[in-house]
Amino acid sequence: MSINALFSALLLVAATFQLATAQTTSSKTDTSSTVAGKWAGTYEGASSGKFELVLNQDSNQKLTGQVIMLPDDGNRYPITLKTVVWQNGKLSATYIDPAENDEVNFTGSLMNATLKGTWQSDGGQATGTWQVNRSAAAPTR
Repeated sequence: MSINALFSALLLVAATFQLATAQTTSSKTDTSSTVAGKWAGTYEGASSGKFELVLNQDSNQKLTGQVIMLPDDGNRYPITLKTVVWQNGKLSATYIDPAENDEVNFTGSLMNATLKGTWQSDGGQATGTWQVNRSAAAPTR
């Protein structure tokens, strides 16, 4: 075996090890606790407004939560999430819009301190974008 072939083989082994280590490291830090908590932001598209996203993590690492719609009239309309999954750096969730009885799907990714993505309802007839940032904890007294 020539010195060039040996050097190339060693580089290939080192690169493979680096890639495997990087994938293992990111999967260990990409847990549902990454997104658990209270978030607040906006949505735009076929309709627009403000909302909160509350994601809870149980002892089995499963996510549950609510979307809380915040219309201009000052009321709060909580809607329980039907499904919510955080996997490979992607959030995917669904809920039933009580006003229209349509399933709303939304997906997104965490970019810096912002969760952002797209939503769709009415079988894809209504679409848009959304983004939320972590809400500051309420002051304790």
